Amino acid sequence: MNAQQQPKIVHLNILDTDYASIMAGEKIAPEKRQRLIQDHYDVNQLSQQIARYRYGGLDQQGQDDILCSIAIQAGLFSLADVEDINDRLRYTGHFYLTQGERQQVRNWLADELDICLDLPGPS
Repeated sequence: MNAQQQPKIVHLNILDTDYASIMAGEKIAPEKRQRLIQDHYDVNQLSQQIARYRYGGLDQQGQDDILCSIAIQAGLFSLADVEDINDRLRYTGHFYLTQGERQQVRNWLADELDICLDLPGPS
């Protein structure tokens, strides 16, 4: 940054405690964490994604983006699924997951990590 440029300030619409929770990441039980590490998951990234979903004050598109990232990391979405998501983006101009895709990720989190994400309202 040169001397003429002013730093850009980005105002976040979250509480300091929410920011701290996001940075700390969601707690994953040690035995689940160990299994994920053995399967070559980036546990820290996964933990922070879950916390950001929970505390980040995101809109539906932001939540879907995180769920999609988790699904891809966990191998839940096939290449055909990802292509369907990309097709929807191309045709509608909006990134979104279907209710079934969202539920698939929530089920994996509940089954594999004992983490329950609250269901959002109708979309």
